[in-house]
Amino acid sequence: MRYILGVDGGASKTHALISDESGHFLGFGAAGGSNHQTNGFQKSINEIAKAVLAASAAAGIPAEAIDSGCFCLAGADFPLDFQRLEKALSEKQLACSFFIKNDTFSALRSGLSRPYGVTVICGTGFNAAGIARDGREIVLPGLGAISGDWGGGSDISLAMIQAVMRAWDGRGVQTVLTELVLEALHVENAEQLLHRIYDQSITSTDLLALTPLVFSAALDKDKAAIAIITRAGVEVGTAARALIRRLNLGDIPCEVVLSGSIYKGEGSLLVDTIRDDIHSEFTLAEIIRPLYEPVVGALLLAADHQNNEAHLPIIDNLKRSLPRSLFT
Repeated sequence: MRYILGVDGGASKTHALISDESGHFLGFGAAGGSNHQTNGFQKSINEIAKAVLAASAAAGIPAEAIDSGCFCLAGADFPLDFQRLEKALSEKQLACSFFIKNDTFSALRSGLSRPYGVTVICGTGFNAAGIARDGREIVLPGLGAISGDWGGGSDISLAMIQAVMRAWDGRGVQTVLTELVLEALHVENAEQLLHRIYDQSITSTDLLALTPLVFSAALDKDKAAIAIITRAGVEVGTAARALIRRLNLGDIPCEVVLSGSIYKGEGSLLVDTIRDDIHSEFTLAEIIRPLYEPVVGALLLAADHQNNEAHLPIIDNLKRSLPRSLFT
């Protein structure tokens, strides 16, 4: 029996999935964030190993018995990143053979029904990638503000704090986000909130947990919340249109896969905004949510690499055997 491994590693979590070569689910493991750019290099490698070893234990096989693995990792952006990650993961001996891709490709593979298309990820951070009909790949740098990105959970939560502060000092409109944020963070008023963020007793992780509240506020017709979600939708649409254009996919039906926790927010405003923005230029584009969590896409990429194509029995067996938690 041959075993296949898929790993999806992001800023806040790392997932590992093992199946046999026919696609029968064997084991799943989870660990903390593994983006070395934000979490530190050795800590990130340790979290990847923790997730893989948990999955192999659940599968009842040693990691060294895994034949082929695909590691889709946030922070795998430049040649130096790949060199360092390949060396460190080789030393961990987590599979007989493996390859590394940027985490955008696990999201893309988990959603596409064709060999080509585009994905925009909105999780803790923001990134986008696509594959052309001829196999050419483009990945945006995904380095946050310095590479022009906006729209991940970190950006949205900061925008919420800014809206609260501007409502407090008179520069912005009054917003129900004030009450929601103060209650969630257990502070009495906006001034105290400002001080606690400044002295870092409220952390970036605390702020990130606020993002679902902006969707609740938008459903209540709050202008500040609607503006934040609309901005996020336009950013996603802009990134998708840029990739469709650069990959010459505008003249055919092209899937745009929306992957990440931000898309799970309440209401339809975000996706409606994305659809309207993309269709303003590319009317044939199809906006879709993936059927699976991205780690399943990483496993399918490992299967693609091993078999040279994704055999339908693998997908069918995965659908039948995967735990419900791995379906979106």
